[in-house]
Amino acid sequence: MFAAWAAQVRAAPSGRADPARDVAFWARQAAHYDAGQPALPNTVAWLRGRLRGARSLLDVGAGTGRLTLPLAPAVPLVTALDHSPDMLAVLRAKGPPAHLSARCQGLQDALRDPTLPPHDAVLSAWSLAYLPDLRAALSGLLRLSGRDLLILEDDGVGSPHVNLRRHLSGQPRPQRASQLNAALSALGHPPDHHRVQEARELTFPDLPALLAQARLPLPDAEALAALRPHLTHDGAGWRYRWTFDVHVLHVRMGARP
Repeated sequence: MFAAWAAQVRAAPSGRADPARDVAFWARQAAHYDAGQPALPNTVAWLRGRLRGARSLLDVGAGTGRLTLPLAPAVPLVTALDHSPDMLAVLRAKGPPAHLSARCQGLQDALRDPTLPPHDAVLSAWSLAYLPDLRAALSGLLRLSGRDLLILEDDGVGSPHVNLRRHLSGQPRPQRASQLNAALSALGHPPDHHRVQEARELTFPDLPALLAQARLPLPDAEALAALRPHLTHDGAGWRYRWTFDVHVLHVRMGARP
């Protein structure tokens, strides 16, 4: 299982298993990252409920604070960990509360650093995909989790156009949530597996703009027929809406087998 994960990560054409390349990737993305991400109100509400009573939260791969900032009011002490200085600069520019500290450090280094203490809750949202040594990463996150480990991922079911593009190209659907579930179970910490439904909506002035975004290898008429169930026209343009699941793997550290 862990060897298969490592092979999958190293085979990624982006080469982001190399920490330097991943940092460079986020340097290019940081300024416009937030604009391209959907809001996750249901996920935030779900996490707030699980964080009730926690005294500290470590957000691993916190980035621009997409989840860290809305969760910060629920926890007295918050640490935002990320290896991208550019992403953390965006977080700092948002004026985080005084009880939130940003720490620029890669996870592998952080796990060996005695100055990073355990936290009641550890959150890792879409932050493990390019770490080849999954066993070490999960074992380290479990050590840092005093009460709860919360891992957010997906199983490759995203927007309708991306799903269709993968199908047409014969590209296998990544199933990281299922892989992480199995890996945690193999380490003796089977998680509770929850699905939180969210919605995403994009707007386009006309159909050519939508088709340019979708980039489907189909004639325009066929592409529109495939996307039609998700489209509405409101007079000003086209609304493209779909729902998706956020998978939450929750390990309760007091509930070990």
